[in-house]
Amino acid sequence: MKRSQFLHRSPLVLAALFAVGIATSANAQQSSPWRFGIFGGMNFNIVGTGAQTLQGIGTEFDQAHQNGTTDIIDGTGLGFYTGLMGEYNPGGLLGAQLRAGLDDRRVGFNDWDVTDPSGNTRFSARMTYFSVEPLLRVNLGSPDFHMTVGPLLSFKVSTEYDYIPGRDETSPGIKTGDIPNTSSFTYGVGGGFGYDININSKSASGTRWYLTPFIDASYMMDQRKNNDRPTDRNDTWVTTSIRGGFQLKFGSGPAALAAAPPIVEAASDMTMQVRVPPSVVEARKVVEFFPLRNYLFFDPNATALPSKYVQLNPAQASAFDEKVLMEAPSTGTSVTTTRSQRQMGVYYNAMNVVGDRMRDNPATTIRLVGSAPDKDDALVMATSVKNYLVSSFGIDASRISAEGQQRAPHASGTRATPKEDLDLVAEENRRVEVLSTDLNILKPVQLETVQQDPFDNDIVVMVNGNGQWTARISGEGFSKTYGPYSGSSEHIDAKEVLQNRQSGNYTAEITMVGADGKTITKTTTFQLVKKELPPIVGQRFSILFEFDESKTVQTYDQFLRQQVAPMIPAGSTIVIHGHTDIVGETDYNYDLATRRATETQKVLQDEMQKIGRTVKFDSYGFGEDESRASFANTAPEGRYYNRTVMIEVIPNQ
Repeated sequence: MKRSQFLHRSPLVLAALFAVGIATSANAQQSSPWRFGIFGGMNFNIVGTGAQTLQGIGTEFDQAHQNGTTDIIDGTGLGFYTGLMGEYNPGGLLGAQLRAGLDDRRVGFNDWDVTDPSGNTRFSARMTYFSVEPLLRVNLGSPDFHMTVGPLLSFKVSTEYDYIPGRDETSPGIKTGDIPNTSSFTYGVGGGFGYDININSKSASGTRWYLTPFIDASYMMDQRKNNDRPTDRNDTWVTTSIRGGFQLKFGSGPAALAAAPPIVEAASDMTMQVRVPPSVVEARKVVEFFPLRNYLFFDPNATALPSKYVQLNPAQASAFDEKVLMEAPSTGTSVTTTRSQRQMGVYYNAMNVVGDRMRDNPATTIRLVGSAPDKDDALVMATSVKNYLVSSFGIDASRISAEGQQRAPHASGTRATPKEDLDLVAEENRRVEVLSTDLNILKPVQLETVQQDPFDNDIVVMVNGNGQWTARISGEGFSKTYGPYSGSSEHIDAKEVLQNRQSGNYTAEITMVGADGKTITKTTTFQLVKKELPPIVGQRFSILFEFDESKTVQTYDQFLRQQVAPMIPAGSTIVIHGHTDIVGETDYNYDLATRRATETQKVLQDEMQKIGRTVKFDSYGFGEDESRASFANTAPEGRYYNRTVMIEVIPNQ
């Protein structure tokens, strides 16, 4: 194939590259979604144009080549390529990129077949454009390696040529300011590959910088036409450019955990404080607004509904009412009185709750989106849920759409997920998501529960100093050492300390050890008193988070302000505690849980001030501490329910 033939088939080549990229693509993981920066590189330009197209450039040029016989004239050259860019890469298969900048398509013609008495004639052209390129980004097997493809929209900035006749290449050329009949606007198509290199992955500010080497192919059409032959596609000026260069871009991501400060000698001014509850209570009645996790997790390599989900026959479904879940502590497989098991029983009735609510809201529709490595399996999974709602609850099939895809709409996992946790993430991504725009379908379930271990029972030990420390609590026949710790505060269950006594006097001994082995110890005394509560009912609200470290409490700003805050009575104490599951690094999970709890307090505190109610706040994070987690981390649903911030509302007693 002649080079000129290749040039005119360049769009087909680019389309083939795109098809190959799609065929080899795989799921990506999420990183900084919005990125902005600059790019720069070089164009290797290959021009194909008809001999007639070169006519009309200039009078002397035309006279020298009026007897030309060549059909196609080819040329090559180097030009610059630079500008500004923006990118949106949400972490799935697809993203978007926008480039805007100067695109230099200069070229020299040295190989035409024209007889010229002077010999060795040279002609070169410089065409510079301002190009805008809206591109589709396709992640290929990793969140960093990607391809781009999209249209090229170019606006002429300047054009000029050099014409040097004769053998003496140093003789002055005949130069004009503009090549006539060039298009002020032209278009084309481009595509290529790039790889994002995170050059500051440990940024404490949360700003991520990326250096991205890239290589592209770009095809620009109709730069200049022969006015005498405007419809001849073989007589137009077209350029294919092979580009290489770099992008330097930044994006906002989650701040990296700061490195642990070095342990130094314990300072003599180490301070400590022990805060104890005004009373220790056995249990408290709570009205809980339990969120309905709208994901149904399927067993590995299976497409049938798992037996853990309660499945009713049509007669049972006809009698089902979610209010029964408020009264019966049944999980569907056994009877239990523990709060967490009862709540998990509500979750295992999720399909029945959705079916019941769809009967109550006959205009509502839902989407069932299955996700699995095999797309066909994912569709079967979604269809099995649809068939259950249709056959058992009598829901019109037209109100339910079923889809299957490889990546879940709200997939678990990021590129920072530790290797040892990848199996847990894969287990979570084999699921069916129930999606609806009607808030009535997925609203929380209201439960009346008994809180056996209220979080306001905690003894809070706060330490200010440099070093690791332990807390030894003793008195009334009890003695236990807690720690070692390196943070500034820790929580100890007062019920464990008080045991079966009604009251007791205790000593807290805090010992800090410095890097050189020197220690400093301080003590304080406190009293614990057990108290029987009057029949006051508290409230509990929960916020559930997706597997996405970038999402913050601001996602729930409207829920906290419009639904939670108005239900909090004046004079209440609000205890806010954050939790995570076991996926990820322990230190990061603790920091994440603490930040989310603190952000929740800020939102509620602001709203309570606006509505003029005085309340007390206490917020802290437990991270992945399984002794404080409400649910086991052995199943996907337990891990999802552990990604939470809980809001305990304790009325004024």
